[in-house]
Amino acid sequence: MDETPEELEQIRADAAAIDVHQYQKRFRAMKAIGLGAAAAGLVWLVMIMLDSRRNPCERVRAHFCKQEGPAGVNCRMYQDIQKESVDDENPQMRQSIRAQCVTKIERMKEEDGVVVR
Repeated sequence: MDETPEELEQIRADAAAIDVHQYQKRFRAMKAIGLGAAAAGLVWLVMIMLDSRRNPCERVRAHFCKQEGPAGVNCRMYQDIQKESVDDENPQMRQSIRAQCVTKIERMKEEDGVVVR
């Protein structure tokens, strides 16, 4: 080693300034970001699944009851339709009623620009 004491001191100062955990910190930050994104995706998926599980006739009824109030004609009509879509003994009839409600939601969105939640 032909370094002078000043050069050795400079080398020691440079070595002390090096962060040996720099890549570990970066990897931990990337893992945290990835975990956060995965959690957000999971929450989004659960919300979509819960929303799609909801009865479409219930969604239409809630829309009209919110718009007209519980005494409104459409609110009362869709309340009966929703009851039939749940309580009817024939599963094919329940499916048909729910399909009509989905069609109503799509038509309201297409024609009137109304989004039924």
